[in-house]
Amino acid sequence: MKKIIIGSIALLTIGNILSQNFNVVPIKSIVIGTEALNYFFTYNNFLFYAFQDQITLLDLNSFKETKLKVKSSKAQNFNTYIVKLKILSNGDIAVLNNEPYIILWNPLKNNKIELPFNIEYNRKDKNNFLISQTEIIEDLEISNTVKFIFVKNHISRLFLNFIPIEDYYEYKILSYPDLKEIISWSSKEINFDNIFFSPDDNFVILRNVTYPQELNKSYGLKVYDLNKQKEYNLLLNTTVIDFDIAQNSKLIAISTEESGTKIFDLRTLNEIFKAPISGYVRFSPLENLLILEGNNTINIFDVKSSNLIETYLGSNPSLSPSQTYLAYAISKNFASLSKEINIVNRYTKTQNKINFKEEYFVEDIQFSRDENFLITMLSGKDGYKIEIFKKTSP
Repeated sequence: MKKIIIGSIALLTIGNILSQNFNVVPIKSIVIGTEALNYFFTYNNFLFYAFQDQITLLDLNSFKETKLKVKSSKAQNFNTYIVKLKILSNGDIAVLNNEPYIILWNPLKNNKIELPFNIEYNRKDKNNFLISQTEIIEDLEISNTVKFIFVKNHISRLFLNFIPIEDYYEYKILSYPDLKEIISWSSKEINFDNIFFSPDDNFVILRNVTYPQELNKSYGLKVYDLNKQKEYNLLLNTTVIDFDIAQNSKLIAISTEESGTKIFDLRTLNEIFKAPISGYVRFSPLENLLILEGNNTINIFDVKSSNLIETYLGSNPSLSPSQTYLAYAISKNFASLSKEINIVNRYTKTQNKINFKEEYFVEDIQFSRDENFLITMLSGKDGYKIEIFKKTSP
């Protein structure tokens, strides 16, 4: 494994940086390559990213790096790589690899907790004279407050060890750390695209739910209220493109193929907002705005009034923590190549444009908490790289 770090002097792919009112300069480029996650996290003024089986924490003020290899002792020669990163409510980072194996890491406290799942623990074989059964845990997800773990278990049964009898998935939500079963389903009864925990862990949400026994019925979302032990189906025969939950867990924004975008109160499931545009949705950092990315437009709505207040041509939008600045790629849509990132002061309407000499897919754009840094992840012919820019004027 080799990670190449190129200093700002060698930023050959960065072209002119044009500015009005304020300036940014490139200060660091991190070439990651192809074996990496296509996203990163900023937390306070730290940057987290993953390459192969290693997670790196970069202090944006000192540029000091802290690295951790994520691989269980049971994996040995198994080719492991990180598949998921998540920042938890207590500041720990949950890291999942392809065994799957989870660690909870707090680099600032130099603390690491290993969960019991690993390549050996995850497989169970049962055999008798005629029928054999194999159970393999294929996916894990830990909740935001570390109260629960979601487990996806693949179960296969064979007759005479080679004739398939049964093949299905079992899904469980376990309490943590005692690993007691709270909820379980089977793919014989229900299927869904993916699962999410609300930020406060009071709700579990399944996206695009179908029932094998009811072929003409589907729901965009199924919501489980873990406190009340109740479940609710939303959006009958509707396909959800994207959704986002506010950090206070009070609101959920849902964008669908059929009926645009809606916001529901999670406590009552009453609809409080509706827009005729479909796309990718995010609540703003202060949660008073909704960012809705359509095919080639970025639309910003006021949540309280439902009014459309701003529209920009571009993709991959990111609002700064104060919501003063909006950064986005100039491209036809989120799946198009781009040579330019625009940074707009939403109040003065002044702009700063970052031009690249080559075209890239813009995977992610984020501001640091103090708004002194703008970080982008780009992908091109040589894989992924992270470009870090610093704001040089107020």
